[in-house]
Amino acid sequence: MIFRKLLGVCCAAALVFTGQTPVISKPSVTASAASGPVSYYGELQANGNQIYGANVASPVQVKGMSFFWSNWGGQYWNSGTVSRMVDEFKCEILRCSIGVDDYGSLYSGGDVNMLRSVVDAAIAQDVYVIIDWHSHGAHNNPDAAKNFFSEMARDYGKYDNVIFEVYNEPTQVAWETVKSYAEGVISTIRQYSDNLILVGTPTWSQDVDSAAYNPISDSNVAYVLHFYAGTHGSQLRGKADTARNQGVPVFISEWGTVNADGDGSVNYSSTEEWLSWADSNQISWCNWAINNKAEGSSIFGGDGSSLTEAGNYLKKLLNTHAETAQWRNPPVTTTTTTSTTTTTTTITSGSDSQSTTTTTTTLPPQTNDTLHTLQAGSDNIIQGEAYAQMSGIELEECVNGGQNVGYIEVGDWLTYRLLASDQTNYEMIVTYAAETQTGRMKVYLDNQEVSGAFEMPATGGWQSWNTASGVSFTMDAGEHTLKLVAESDGFNIDSFNLKAEAVSSQPQDLAVTMRGDVNCDQIVDISDVILLSRIAAEDKTAPATLQGRVNAECDGNTGITSQDAVMVLRFVARLIQNFPI
Repeated sequence: MIFRKLLGVCCAAALVFTGQTPVISKPSVTASAASGPVSYYGELQANGNQIYGANVASPVQVKGMSFFWSNWGGQYWNSGTVSRMVDEFKCEILRCSIGVDDYGSLYSGGDVNMLRSVVDAAIAQDVYVIIDWHSHGAHNNPDAAKNFFSEMARDYGKYDNVIFEVYNEPTQVAWETVKSYAEGVISTIRQYSDNLILVGTPTWSQDVDSAAYNPISDSNVAYVLHFYAGTHGSQLRGKADTARNQGVPVFISEWGTVNADGDGSVNYSSTEEWLSWADSNQISWCNWAINNKAEGSSIFGGDGSSLTEAGNYLKKLLNTHAETAQWRNPPVTTTTTTSTTTTTTTITSGSDSQSTTTTTTTLPPQTNDTLHTLQAGSDNIIQGEAYAQMSGIELEECVNGGQNVGYIEVGDWLTYRLLASDQTNYEMIVTYAAETQTGRMKVYLDNQEVSGAFEMPATGGWQSWNTASGVSFTMDAGEHTLKLVAESDGFNIDSFNLKAEAVSSQPQDLAVTMRGDVNCDQIVDISDVILLSRIAAEDKTAPATLQGRVNAECDGNTGITSQDAVMVLRFVARLIQNFPI
């Protein structure tokens, strides 16, 4: 079952179902402030190359921890550990790695009872939980997996919390063999549940690209990627990018801060590159592992309770994510709530005194995942608050109108989604304010640093705006991610201009390049309205070319939104004769 946020000709959300008819009837729940992520997001569902939440009909990223093999780390397989992971670590998802040998048999039948205790506790805590057939040779005994997942799906398939991982890490096994095994197990699960299913990929769940070229014909499957930051880098991320470009979702059910053998020191720089990439693509993950084995990946020390270097780092990562997780900070959709702080300063000299009062109104942060379309040979103004994702910042009223990004501290960051219409050079000009000290930040394009410490000298006030430039880079035609990372405290951002050089190109057919012709069929009609609506709703499967996306920008706001769809609909209905641009 797939939920797509699709605006139709009336620009209203529509629900699209594909794949098998669900056997289990589940209640319809509307997203609201809830006790946990499951009540807020609902069942996780594959949608194009993303994982959506059924209640929010938009991409969802959840983060958490993986239990160690049940047969070797069983002392942690209990409700007390689940509570600690949820309360102290702020986990949104837990992975139960039940130990299965290379011949597809459980190491210990008693582990099923431990598994049930953890799954039951996770459901009670309102977090997601993965039931993982943790084997390197599951395909050698598909009947054992079918029997196990038949029992698990029958008992837990009705819960939105539960995700089934049918094969942890195939080793040097052809994808066709893994696929055949998985299809048999999935068929068994589908007798009881339509929940998300994760399928491991060859070479210890690294060859996600091979799976993407020959995917499983089930509408709610994601493909497993595993990495260890001390060993794996950009080449493996390239495989995942290839898979996602083929239109399949990737799920990181296991990763480590250390080497692939589970040992070594925390590799902070590689880990940050990996997690930045995962965040920019909204890929969910579980870290390895909840255990106290004497190796670098364990989060607990030898005493079984204190935290290791990896444990402290993971706790910080998860707690930082919790500060901005959507389910903890539901977006305001109908009303705007403000908080006002009034500060009165009294200056006394002799018998005279004078008081001044300053009032600051802070607005709640609003995520705006607009795809900003950049035009060559022109200014491309992007408001600071129109970010796709952020960490640590807040928004406030701006004297220039609207809002600005503020309360910036070292390490805070923002990302913006860009669509370049041509390959060209861009100069970045930032409108900023800095009261008493020079602000500094770094700029990254597609996770590659394009500037050193970009400096913004003091302006004398938090609303005293000036501009700074000095960052230039080249973008190819297509989609990109721009990331701003604070290197200092003490500055605000109102907007930035990506000033683009003009490009020379051969003249193109006017009918192909005219506004509103999203499918490039040389006519603007209702099919363009429908396709544009899908693009505006972030439907990754919408078959739009780069030129079609350029044509989709019709109202002049440098972003593809539902307003563009409304404008094309009005054009088709002959209510308007042309577009603003």
